[in-house]
Amino acid sequence: MKMKYKVALFILGAMIFGTSCMGVSYSLWVQEFESKETNTIKTGCFTINFEELSKSISLKNTYPISDERALESAQTSYRMKVTNTCNTTDAGYSITLNTVGVTGTKLSDEKVKVAIGIDGSKPSAGSLLNTMDINTETQNLEIDGTLLTSYIINTGYIEKNASKTFDIYLWVDENAGKEVMNQKFEAAIVLTSYATKMNTLESTVQMETSARSGTNGIMEIKHMDSTLSNATFKNTEYRYVGQNPNNYVSFNNETWRMIGLVNTVEGQRIKMIKNIPLRDAIVRNTTPNNDWKTSELQNYYTNTYYNALSLESKNMIETITWNLGSAENYNTNENGTANHWYDYERNTLVFAGNDATWSGKIGLISPSDYAYATSGGNTFTQNTCINTALTSLSEAADCSANNWLFLANKAQWFMNPAMTNQENYFALNTSGNLEELKSDGTVADRPAIYLKPGITVKGGNGSAGNPYIIN
Repeated sequence: MKMKYKVALFILGAMIFGTSCMGVSYSLWVQEFESKETNTIKTGCFTINFEELSKSISLKNTYPISDERALESAQTSYRMKVTNTCNTTDAGYSITLNTVGVTGTKLSDEKVKVAIGIDGSKPSAGSLLNTMDINTETQNLEIDGTLLTSYIINTGYIEKNASKTFDIYLWVDENAGKEVMNQKFEAAIVLTSYATKMNTLESTVQMETSARSGTNGIMEIKHMDSTLSNATFKNTEYRYVGQNPNNYVSFNNETWRMIGLVNTVEGQRIKMIKNIPLRDAIVRNTTPNNDWKTSELQNYYTNTYYNALSLESKNMIETITWNLGSAENYNTNENGTANHWYDYERNTLVFAGNDATWSGKIGLISPSDYAYATSGGNTFTQNTCINTALTSLSEAADCSANNWLFLANKAQWFMNPAMTNQENYFALNTSGNLEELKSDGTVADRPAIYLKPGITVKGGNGSAGNPYIIN
């Protein structure tokens, strides 16, 4: 029988912090958790009412429990309601869980799980706190105590004259052992709200080319020398580059990131990727085969995964002609760089019997998407990285270290199948290089989509703590 080790968890409180698009801000620290009073923050028409609907989480002498038990217990949850009373403007929001220093031994974030339900929906499982996205904009978090880490647990927007209710769950992971005995954990929930604005996302991306700072931001790519003859593309694309550019987007109540404004047969579209892998280890086909149109992963994305998205999210996704072109020789700087791969992906060279394109809504990134996302560094410049073969990028450490698409601890599938081996797809390995892997290999998958044109930006600045809110 599993031993029960006592731990103390506290949600210290909730703060609401609001800003209008004009930069006016107010903040309010809620101290009386037994009350259900309504707190209002207002600037012009931008008006937010904030209500606590339950007491704070205070789990003295708790112990590790399963996700199922935690999500059934009222003791593990904290409920709050946010109402946008303005009748002309939608309100964006970001909810963070902020750990603070404790007296005594602090319980590691790796042992704590968190989940959030919206408008009565019950989450099916929790996520370890240390796997959540980090909020880097902490200068205005007026919490009680010494802030340690700010984790983003939900972002989105509230339509005018509408409300959202949030149930936040916190518990100790059932896999924790006796090492957590008598340790403490304290945190504050912070809800940041801001008035939304309306710009097209395409325009926002194009305008940001002039706002690039240092090694993060937008890179303008010219394809003047493209050898393509099967389609007509615009010469200029816009790609987010660097270690951590401001390309975060709230989509489907999750954090996604923009790859940029990318050429497709249907025209230029915003391409996005899920910020963290959907799964850390997934096969493309149990029986090795690299035909994407009949693959198990394609079927899963097209049916199971797509059907689980919110209706609003589905309505934003464009059906696109995805490029499945490949290459036979790609191991040198003379035939395997970013520009080469951009052409390879869009050509008709494929393994015999495979199609060169596929029409659908959800796929994966391509090798050139990864290659164009680097900003380079002091030793290996961006130009050097882009003109280095994708199979040799690990030799130029600056290239992968300053590439936001690179995950040092997880290999990732690329969209494109290999040309000379029917069992292989291309993948990005943990060193930062392109390689061929059998389709029954276990590699992380990060779904990618293209947005319909004319999607508007309702709020946010694209940072991790204040992602773009789109509609």
